[in-house]
Amino acid sequence: MKIITQNDHQSLEVLSSIEAFFLRFRLSQIAKVSNAVKTKGVPFRTLFCYLISTLFSNRSAYRDYLKHQDQLGFSDKTFRNLLNNGKINWQKFLVLLCRRIIVFIEPLTEPTRRNVFIVDDSMYERASAKHVELAAFQFDHAKHKHTRGFRFLQLGWSDGNTFLPVNFSLLSGKNQVCSPKSIDGRTLSGKRKIQAQRKATNVVLELLSSALSQGVNASYVLFDSWFSSPKMFHQLREMGLHGVAMVKRSKKVYYQFNGGLMDVKTIFNTQKKRRGRSRYLLSVLVEAVDGETSVPVKLVYIRNRNKRNDYLVLATTDTRLSEDEVIQLYGKRWSIEVYFKMCKQYPRLAKYQGLSYDGIFAHTALVAIGYSILAVQHREQVDDRTLGELFYLMVDELTDITFAEAIQQLIDLFKEAFKDEYILCEEVLNTIIEQFLKKLPVSYQKHLIKAA
Repeated sequence: MKIITQNDHQSLEVLSSIEAFFLRFRLSQIAKVSNAVKTKGVPFRTLFCYLISTLFSNRSAYRDYLKHQDQLGFSDKTFRNLLNNGKINWQKFLVLLCRRIIVFIEPLTEPTRRNVFIVDDSMYERASAKHVELAAFQFDHAKHKHTRGFRFLQLGWSDGNTFLPVNFSLLSGKNQVCSPKSIDGRTLSGKRKIQAQRKATNVVLELLSSALSQGVNASYVLFDSWFSSPKMFHQLREMGLHGVAMVKRSKKVYYQFNGGLMDVKTIFNTQKKRRGRSRYLLSVLVEAVDGETSVPVKLVYIRNRNKRNDYLVLATTDTRLSEDEVIQLYGKRWSIEVYFKMCKQYPRLAKYQGLSYDGIFAHTALVAIGYSILAVQHREQVDDRTLGELFYLMVDELTDITFAEAIQQLIDLFKEAFKDEYILCEEVLNTIIEQFLKKLPVSYQKHLIKAA
């Protein structure tokens, strides 16, 4: 998206590309079932394509309108009304669009490919917001401070190459800056606002249930330590899904092991570790207990070769997976971090200045749709199988995430872990990572150098 400039010629090309995407995936049908229709005035398709195009103009929709108002056949109030329309089911719109894109992608890969759901949240900051509906004081774990805004909870889908936003919610909190006057739970707008005030773990299950009911399927759900708990593993298994997650090294979370309840630290300290240059320190089978029921879970302890007592713990409910497969599978979670960065840096996710929750929610949905357009275009550029039947038969499918890439992403996680627990300068961190890489097998060092 860096090549997108502000000149009118390229703006027309962007708009033309969006309109082609609208027709290709028959978004008019999705809009109809999502109640995104207009009975009079400017058609929804015109307003939709215009709003998506402004995401790539490096200007707000209003500033872009001021520049092109002579060429447009509607006022700024027209597209503002569309954004603030609480009757449009943007969550359903996004899920149905994702399903159609997956139908396009699935023939390009083998049926044995492990497709995954990815769950994560990020800060949607509105630092100066005093009148933004449902905005609340949130703790930003990246900056280690409280700020005004929302928790941007995202559910994504990935086949190891392409990441697609499936569903999302903008979560409020207890310390609200601006509480809504009244919420009608019978309306779609009211249901969204009520969902925004629920616990994140409950909303995750709602997003997953919505995706599955609309035909978006995957075998695994990847999430980080903020969402991992024995209860979450149980709830995922009840939905027919396997979880792959990082586990907190907390003494308050217990697993059943050797006839007793132990936390992951105690299990680690009581077991014999693997020696040499093995990729993991320990792998054990435990039971995640919730009430009177239990679910088998495999814990994989990943070594930090530079710091003897430092490690990460991955967990999965699919005990058939090997340790290498668990690491490789969890590596796919990194694509949602790329998604958050792209949305904040390029399509101006948090630059929208509307005050209504419905308007902010609609703008966030449009950003996700804009990313989906880019994901399809990128897939067609790098995957020769999309060129036609002959290429599909003669060209191999794109490879899944490699083990070397998974190791690289775990290194990034080590950086985050050090940042949370220690105050280290960048030079010290780089030295630690270099020492870690030197102690890896030579074959993996070569792969990591190529990946870099």
